[in-house]
Amino acid sequence: MPIPTQAPASRRPALIAHRGASRAFLENTLPAFQRALELGVDGIELDVHGTRDGVLVVHHDPTLKRLDDEVPIAELTAAEVGAFRLPGGEHVPTLAEVFALADGHTTLYVEVKAPHVESLVADFLSAHREVPAEVHAFDHRIPVGVRARRADTRIGLLSASYPLDLPAALANSGATAWWQHAPLIDEALVVTCHDAGVRLIAWTVNSAPHARQLAAWGVDALCTDLPDLIRTALSAATPPPT
Repeated sequence: MPIPTQAPASRRPALIAHRGASRAFLENTLPAFQRALELGVDGIELDVHGTRDGVLVVHHDPTLKRLDDEVPIAELTAAEVGAFRLPGGEHVPTLAEVFALADGHTTLYVEVKAPHVESLVADFLSAHREVPAEVHAFDHRIPVGVRARRADTRIGLLSASYPLDLPAALANSGATAWWQHAPLIDEALVVTCHDAGVRLIAWTVNSAPHARQLAAWGVDALCTDLPDLIRTALSAATPPPT
């Protein structure tokens, strides 16, 4: 199928900064999140683990890499994680720091990477209702578990394979979003998601032509490392008002 040169304005997808503006600054750090906010994104995606003493911290991998070994975040205290320095000297932020930075200016999409922190996440969201937030994970039991503890939590399910039976995958989950690996999205899946009453969020979209194709199909949101480039691409593809 040819790549469209224009996407209808009514189908403009939301832009979600993947781990912040993660090509401009180190992913999952405060500078990356700050830059995403400056770009005016519709949302920021980030990864969460829990420390030994029950603090949620923002980092992709389950471990922190030192010179000669890797230490699981779950075995460290929040103070120990806070003292660790990432490449470039940045620290691993707490989820509370990111929520304070966002301050309600955008939606935070919290990917929970660690098991057994559902209660921590639910309690945290209840204590920070001023910040719009949603929870998603590859392990679908995690967001469902958060929602079971906090009924008004909006949740999404992550997928890296094409769903053969999307309604069955969504059944009894309460999910309002399906996060699909972008190369596996086609127009039929967009229609299936919308018929099922869920948003389709594509990850991770860093190609301007692909972003325009997905927008033309009606994908609801694009999660990208390059929010400025993708925004420009979609704006250029949108015909001016008449």
